[in-house]
Amino acid sequence: MSAAGARRPRLHELVARQAALTPDAEAVVSGRERLSYGELEEAAQLLAGHLRGLGAGPETLVGICLGRSPWMVVAMLAVLKAEAAYVPIDPAFPLERREFILRDSGAELIVTDEAVRRKWADRPGTVVSLDRDWDRIAMAEPRTGEGTGADTQLAYVLYTSGSTGRPKGVAVEHRSAAAFLDWALGLFTPDELRYTLASTSMCFDLSVFELFAPLAAGGTVVLAETVFHLPVAAADRPVTLVNTVPSLLLDLLPSGSLPPSVVTVNLAGEALPSALARRLYATGTVERVYNLYGPSEDTTYSTWSLVGRDADKPLIGRPVTGTTAHVLDPEGRPVADGEVGELYLGGEGLARGYLGRPALTAERFIPDPFSGRPGTRLYRTGDLAQRLPDGQLDYLGRADQQVKVRGLRIEPGEIEGVLMEHPGIRRAAVVARSGSADEVGLVAYVVSGESTDFTAVRRFLRERLPSYMVPGLFVPVESIPLTVTGKVDVGALPVVAT
Repeated sequence: MSAAGARRPRLHELVARQAALTPDAEAVVSGRERLSYGELEEAAQLLAGHLRGLGAGPETLVGICLGRSPWMVVAMLAVLKAEAAYVPIDPAFPLERREFILRDSGAELIVTDEAVRRKWADRPGTVVSLDRDWDRIAMAEPRTGEGTGADTQLAYVLYTSGSTGRPKGVAVEHRSAAAFLDWALGLFTPDELRYTLASTSMCFDLSVFELFAPLAAGGTVVLAETVFHLPVAAADRPVTLVNTVPSLLLDLLPSGSLPPSVVTVNLAGEALPSALARRLYATGTVERVYNLYGPSEDTTYSTWSLVGRDADKPLIGRPVTGTTAHVLDPEGRPVADGEVGELYLGGEGLARGYLGRPALTAERFIPDPFSGRPGTRLYRTGDLAQRLPDGQLDYLGRADQQVKVRGLRIEPGEIEGVLMEHPGIRRAAVVARSGSADEVGLVAYVVSGESTDFTAVRRFLRERLPSYMVPGLFVPVESIPLTVTGKVDVGALPVVAT
């Protein structure tokens, strides 16, 4: 942890330091594509200079819409070197969602390539196409971006699901991301990070660990489309660390696709079944299983626990370095050990807030009455937890309606809002249900016309929402039951398995 008030090295500066030490070492690989640290740094400097010439600078936002290749990492570093903040946009997102993110963020620059640009012909603003424009980019004055800006500058904005039907952008500063990496580099050894699988979309916060932790430690980022591509990725590089969500790994393990080179498995995003941890240790090659917890609003991970080989129930453990955790009752008072309360997080990892949404920021990021320092804040996670007598934390689920499916945060209200835009749907309620294998899936209960074509409804949603937010099952009902307070009575809805 840095001294109070000291400037932390920013994300791109950490990578630049490593590039200076090992310029010829392999930094990022994806199949046959490979960039050394020196090549990664040189390309990012040139693109940064080009972006600066187009107006990128402190507190400006630059969209990145690229497939999973080493050039995605080049673009991220270049935006940071240009002193700007990156806004990741998955090319697989529906056009409407991509356009919303650009409008809401106000990003007037977007970095992409021709394959994506052709599907986005009417995009307003300035488009930098890496393959089309590289000759011009290569003529720019290189920009290192080192030591010239404050660590309080914005680093990135990640869009998460919103309860009102409007996704919200979580704005994270360099100092928060750097504090997170300080902890990560203190816990995970260079040998563990030597070949780190990066299979999470850059639109989700797990990607911050997968990309920047190994690059700051001199490791190699092994890019893959999904964790299910691990066997292919590991055929070329001996992947040592996998960072994913439990439900995805549960699907991967039965096929025997976890390479023996994997010694460390990080699991986050949803509750970790103890049976999964035992199965990982039973491979005989996995040496460490970590259970990690944290929202995007607290820069990826807030608590951690090394899961024992015989753990009955994996805990979310203790706060990472620089983070505080409080379990409070509805009046904001600490509960006794063993009692249930809502988990509040504070410390160095807190995001700046929600981009352009001061009221929501004030609602979720509240003054911290426990720190004794003016201006400090706590983030209301909406998660229920217990603090055990030994100080460890146990996660008990959501206090509000937000759900997680395969580790991805989803506000059912956003899906319900889009469903109600369909002319054949009069009312809708979306809930998470467990299937036969304890996997959580989305079920949409809908009040609709007799002739409503649910294949067309599913297609309607896919055109407007990411695929992970499209319910797997549609259940027609005559009405949506409500509680006396006017909320959906989930307990009165028909129970179905996903």
